Amino acid sequence: MNKRTTAIFIVLGLLAGAALGQTDEVKIKDLPADHWANSAVYDLIRLGVTKGFPDGTYRGDQPITRYETALFLSKIADSLEGKDFEKELANLRDQIVELRRRPRSKDEVEVVGQYASRWEAGNVLATKGAKPGTLGNYRLVVTASREFSEGAGIKVNLDTMDYGFYDDGTGAAGHGKLVPELMDVESRIKLEPVEVKVLFGPGPKRRIADPTGSIPSDIGMTYIRPDSGVMAITQLYGAEIKGGFFSRQINDGDYSRNDFSGKVNSSLLTGSVGFDLNVVKLELTGDYLSSGYFTSADRTARAKVAVTAPLGEKMTASGSVGFGTERKKMMVAGSVSLNDPWDTGTVFTVQAAKIGAEYISPAFVQDRFDFAGYDNFNRPLENGTVNFGGKLVQMVAENAKLFGRGDIRMGSDLKYAGDLARFTAEGGIVYSLSSNIDLDAAYRVHQDMQLGDASDLAAVGLMYRF
Repeated sequence: MNKRTTAIFIVLGLLAGAALGQTDEVKIKDLPADHWANSAVYDLIRLGVTKGFPDGTYRGDQPITRYETALFLSKIADSLEGKDFEKELANLRDQIVELRRRPRSKDEVEVVGQYASRWEAGNVLATKGAKPGTLGNYRLVVTASREFSEGAGIKVNLDTMDYGFYDDGTGAAGHGKLVPELMDVESRIKLEPVEVKVLFGPGPKRRIADPTGSIPSDIGMTYIRPDSGVMAITQLYGAEIKGGFFSRQINDGDYSRNDFSGKVNSSLLTGSVGFDLNVVKLELTGDYLSSGYFTSADRTARAKVAVTAPLGEKMTASGSVGFGTERKKMMVAGSVSLNDPWDTGTVFTVQAAKIGAEYISPAFVQDRFDFAGYDNFNRPLENGTVNFGGKLVQMVAENAKLFGRGDIRMGSDLKYAGDLARFTAEGGIVYSLSSNIDLDAAYRVHQDMQLGDASDLAAVGLMYRF
């Protein structure tokens, strides 16, 4: 490969990184430790190619696919002599910085998104008492953003979730509140030294039934959407401090009322302090939750401590403890991630969590069902359970990877019995047809002791990113 060709690909990488410059240490907020391109992205950061966007994100799912670009450039860096590469890189970076200093048009709107279509066949092999059935579905996610000035901008998201194909008769979809449910808006402004974000969103939405009777493993699956509220963020003495107020509006599960009055169902005051101590990251969070607009009827408070620390060059551990006034109002969770330990493209994560019987206050268990977090299938963790899970990604070619994920839920006595017992496991393959088109196939097995019979699912899907 000649130097001219190399330079072209480096320029593409610089444009994909979007924000340039040298830093002693950069941490990317939206790049999980177990992501298959994690090490490659940080290779580029160490070389000075990119440091991500100013808000600390990398946005690797946006075109150009930055994870793929990162892997490519990382290989180029290994194959070239260090001094020649760094010299060319420095010159190109300076040129791109100059180009980016040009003022953007006030009318410029950036639009990105993805469209996924999927066919699922339930109970292909599981036949004992199971009902075969199929489901064809789609999901369109579009984000339009505009920068009005440095530090001020707005972002509007459209997410169809499961509208149009998943009407279970309970209101999980097709209930008429099209715009309030599908749209969310985020505006932000920088008022040194504080950044203020104002959000309007429907909050997380979960499937609460199985319309086909053939895919029970989808029950509880949640679309993670923002709440409505305001958040302030600042840096003080090396710590990141956040504080905000968020509300969730009337959402009692009876969507047939088609009632979107805007009346607040619950209010949340939250604050956190995060410390990056080089080796260890520590975050302290405090929440105060009340029904309505801070009424005196139902209210609760909680505190949480989260710690993340490397156990080696390619191993990371994290843990969190949620505190309450009683043991049944506490939770503890942890995970360990291995990031390509054998240089074979293998990424593996295991998790465990124990949730107290009343960690999610009974008064808010329907409204704030997501307080304890989610499993690997985006189903919320529930009170009085012990949960174990894991996920695996294995690269088998430059454009293909195998994946697997699984979760087992037991009662607080660590017995796989009773209505809370549940097991789900899935494996499959993702093949990248191009930088913005993925084809995937998966097979899933599921058992829910409350429902009785075991079930399975076979699915194929196609995703476009634009």
